[in-house]
Amino acid sequence: MKAFLFPMMLCGSMAVAEDAADMRTFLFIGTSNGAAWEMQIANPADRAASVKGGIEQLGGELLSYYWGLGNGKNYITVALPDDPTFIQAFYVSRLGDGLLDDYQMIELMSSADMATALARVPEIKAADDLK
Repeated sequence: MKAFLFPMMLCGSMAVAEDAADMRTFLFIGTSNGAAWEMQIANPADRAASVKGGIEQLGGELLSYYWGLGNGKNYITVALPDDPTFIQAFYVSRLGDGLLDDYQMIELMSSADMATALARVPEIKAADDLK
């Protein structure tokens, strides 16, 4: 089964790998095109299993895999190694397979991480004031 299945992605549980400081969590949202739907109809299967194996081989973790009933989009959450170049390559690898009409990647952060970021806002604003 082709790795194209991963691009039709993600949403779901916010079960973030918070204990893994070397991981970052992402939500992928994909809109499959007609060719992708034809492939899936011809071979119905739970795509999460094949996606999970591919993600794990790359050192990541599949957190959830959902389909949007009514919009046909695929929502997948994954934890990926904290390697910016790897993450960028991972995203770009999905663009050329010709099976998606639309594809988004959104980094998710925990509520605790947001609190830390919010606490740093005054520091950033003070630096802006010095300009």
